[in-house]
Amino acid sequence: MSTRERNTSLAELRDSIQELPTIPETLSRILSLLEDPNSGARDLAEVIRCDAPLAAKILRLANSPLYRKQRTIGTIQECVSVLGYRTVRQVALCVSVISTLGQECEARGASVDYRDLWRHGVAVAAVAQALARQAGNCDPEIAFTAGLLHDLGKLVLGLEFPSTYGELVALRCREGRHLVEVERRELGFDHARAGEELASAWSFPVELVEPIGAHHEDQPPGALVAVVALADYLGNLLDPADGDLGFDAMLVDTAPLYRAAGLQREDVEAGLEQLREAIRTASPLRNLD
Repeated sequence: MSTRERNTSLAELRDSIQELPTIPETLSRILSLLEDPNSGARDLAEVIRCDAPLAAKILRLANSPLYRKQRTIGTIQECVSVLGYRTVRQVALCVSVISTLGQECEARGASVDYRDLWRHGVAVAAVAQALARQAGNCDPEIAFTAGLLHDLGKLVLGLEFPSTYGELVALRCREGRHLVEVERRELGFDHARAGEELASAWSFPVELVEPIGAHHEDQPPGALVAVVALADYLGNLLDPADGDLGFDAMLVDTAPLYRAAGLQREDVEAGLEQLREAIRTASPLRNLD
């Protein structure tokens, strides 16, 4: 990694985020709906309908085994009616974010495999949703969305350091360390903080910004962050990624995670097969193309 990259501060990264693709219009409109208590299904359907690639993905998902009902769903309005306003809104938000950054990663020749990150995010989302339901102390839909987006910062760092970020992953493997430790040593911050910067710059709701930015903290600040961090750990164990995402489950101290999440290790471990099934059920979400 170059001297410039080692000396990049979080403040400089914050400035460079302004040079990333501007927030997509569709995503901006979805976030506006999140802030508008008077918005509803018709408004969301209209936003998605105006974005043909996103609409196609939502329709394909709605007709997958994950959500498919007794009949084929043919319109976005039906998607919202059948799947629910919140579900469609959260999935549309996540697909819009990852598609935008992923396409930019490909354009810049970044070493980060955004598809692998998305597939991992789907596993984490499914586990986070199940854990949130089990714990009963945070919103399962928010946990699902935060799980999908938790590694957003890896895309940010891949874009900031397109040719060399992969070196950090290789370095952490040679040293037998967590990627976040190597990132903090080499950069002065980690991918979680980088993701938090982008989420804040794009005006994400605070309940998403916090788990994105704090899911690698030793002492998670709240149940939602702990649920996402625990889901990250379990997702890596139950559904290992094809490539190296920089995570070593053996290096994780899960005791603080279980404690902050309000869950008992024994109860969670007794239900691992149910978590595997949750991941399998969510598998139709894995295909972004």
